[in-house]
Amino acid sequence: MPVRLSRALAAGVLLALAFPQSAAAEWHFTPMLGTTFFIKTSVVDPDAATDQIHRNLGGSVALLGGGILGAEGLIVWTPGLFTGDKGLVKKSRSISVMGNVVITTPRRWTEYSLRPFVSGGFGLINVSKTEVAQVFPFHSNIPAFNIGGGAIGFLSKRTGLRFDLRYYSSLARSDEGPVSIGPVHIRYMTASVGVVLRR
Repeated sequence: MPVRLSRALAAGVLLALAFPQSAAAEWHFTPMLGTTFFIKTSVVDPDAATDQIHRNLGGSVALLGGGILGAEGLIVWTPGLFTGDKGLVKKSRSISVMGNVVITTPRRWTEYSLRPFVSGGFGLINVSKTEVAQVFPFHSNIPAFNIGGGAIGFLSKRTGLRFDLRYYSSLARSDEGPVSIGPVHIRYMTASVGVVLRR
């Protein structure tokens, strides 16, 4: 994992650890599966793969109190972001790493029902593309933000489900030469569902 990406992940975890803990605070560990779609980017896409829907794998570590504020570190890996049926791109991926502030309803209101939330923050999107002909290879860590929301519902005292819809976008466009049509930018949506382990 690139150094900048590792630092962003560590920053997200530190954000959660730094959040003031109370007697009512709880940790949520959530592995997630989902899709990445509505992909828009200036990076050269010879396989036209960004027009497709891609599967993703991710995870969240969140600290929520009994009130409305929380924090989380969020990571989403989308393999094959630029890899399509034409066979011009050998391998590709994007990895987003974010540190978020979470706003949710007080737990006492939703203890036995869905607990809605919104969250957003900043981090990096690491994008990598290796072509068969190596004409326009691309590897970059792009500063980005995300915003989204969803709901968490518990099936038992320790286990539940999380539903999440989220928007990611690069913060600023940068010039990467011939690998991009104009300054580099990337944005996309994700929809995910995960199993929440509450501790």
